[in-house]
Amino acid sequence: MSRIVNRFLIATIFFSAPVLLAGPETYDTSKEAPPPTITQSEPWHLTIAIPGWLASTNGTIGVRGVDADIDVPVTEVLQHLDLMLAARVEAQKGPFGIYSELIYIGLSDVAQINGLINNIHETMDLFYVDGGLSWRLINQPRWSLDLAAGTHYTNIYEQLELHSGPVAIQQASERFVNNIADDLRSRLDQDISNSEFLEALKSTIKADIINRIGNALDRHESRPDIPIGPLGGRIREEIAQRVEHFIELKKAELRARIDALVERGLDRRAAVDRVVNEAKARIANQLAVRLNKRLSQTIARDDYFFDPYVGLRGRYNFNKTFYTAVRGEIGGFGVGADLMWQVEAAVGINLTRSIFTEVGYRALGVDYENDGLLFDAIMHGPQITTGITF
Repeated sequence: MSRIVNRFLIATIFFSAPVLLAGPETYDTSKEAPPPTITQSEPWHLTIAIPGWLASTNGTIGVRGVDADIDVPVTEVLQHLDLMLAARVEAQKGPFGIYSELIYIGLSDVAQINGLINNIHETMDLFYVDGGLSWRLINQPRWSLDLAAGTHYTNIYEQLELHSGPVAIQQASERFVNNIADDLRSRLDQDISNSEFLEALKSTIKADIINRIGNALDRHESRPDIPIGPLGGRIREEIAQRVEHFIELKKAELRARIDALVERGLDRRAAVDRVVNEAKARIANQLAVRLNKRLSQTIARDDYFFDPYVGLRGRYNFNKTFYTAVRGEIGGFGVGADLMWQVEAAVGINLTRSIFTEVGYRALGVDYENDGLLFDAIMHGPQITTGITF
């Protein structure tokens, strides 16, 4: 909850400036804008709009060196959409303008894995806040052109909940311990070297544990249904290391018991067998507990960055009712993302003197890589905006 509150506090800071600066004056569309100078007599024009952006996402999202190919159409986004919030505020006084925009998209997905991991629950929150200043370079009776400069704030929160399959884990643990029992006996009785034992152990871990986590997890995370990075991409490696470490500890405990034996020859071999057989069930149960804990966890990361940008905004009035508007921005410059760009084009209609609607297309591209996160993606799709001007 505190994470969401913090994000909206940032949005409030961006949004407060246009609202506080603008006064209550009424906007008169019948009058042409004055030349590019600011005087005390010029009123503030305040616009509040709600953009509905139906965006698909294409690109690559990576976490800790494991990448996922993202190709999520808007139909998938709508199926997994939990919440969408959007608002745009602009204030204009003569040639000077100040603006802010907020877009929040909350997505989630549940996938059945049916292995040692039974199912997973993914959550992704995308939070964009845009704020900047504009200056009217050209102001003609039918068209205008503005220079804009601002900052684009991006926050990406990703969460993966793993839910284990206890029955499958117990069966896999018992099978695994049975399969390493002979090598464990031989190692404790000094019949095989430690390097041979470790190689056999790693091979058995891969065959009995790692593969049973399920290729379904890899397939899902490499081509997810929502634009989320592969947070579980390293889970197999981590499990393998933990199992290997666990067996090494158990081997050391058994080693101490074996060293205390006084038997020699065949009697010693029989004694080693008894020690290992007595420990098998206990080791399998302890391993199952550790796997259940490790495979029932939540993995999350929260990344954010700021991208300064510059851009142009243009508008052409066909008549008093219909118009077209375009804008383009480029930024990042290595401050946050290596590259951030955005383009938008729309056709608008003035429904009344103060209410308008726009239908257009919008695309936002981000190429960001830092601290284990790769986010190289383009969000694009149609946008319908409705607003009111005061």
